[in-house]
Amino acid sequence: MSDEVVRTGVDELLDLLKNNSKIALVDVARKLGISLDVLQAWVDFLVEERILGIEYKFTTPYIYLNKPLEEQKVVSNKNEGPIDLTYFKKQFWEKAKNNNIPESRIADLWKNHLLQELELKKKYFFYEAQTRKILNIEQLWEEYQRSLLSI
Repeated sequence: MSDEVVRTGVDELLDLLKNNSKIALVDVARKLGISLDVLQAWVDFLVEERILGIEYKFTTPYIYLNKPLEEQKVVSNKNEGPIDLTYFKKQFWEKAKNNNIPESRIADLWKNHLLQELELKKKYFFYEAQTRKILNIEQLWEEYQRSLLSI
């Protein structure tokens, strides 16, 4: 068995940001050897996921890590377990119950919430799958959606 690790352009981006507090988007694109459009797609996704932050000085966008990557793997509370989709589903249900939403509606609201989030991530999913030359991307996407919606 091989111990090789597959690294992506996003991994290189995060490594670059670990060593720089803030860096201009154009400088990142130049250092990584990628187009601004590709970088912007990555940054949009990572900002949405709260991994990166972005700020503007005049008209120049600067990106930065919101927090060290190690902190994202930390358990939120000793009694709650790891932060995963099940954790977010539990929080969603609790918040809905606190807002007096009937339990019969919460499942539909959760499914709609997931579908909206998945739609936001679909473009990135397809882009990454294409860069890896994965076949049957549409089928893989459908399987991914089904697995998330079954949680």
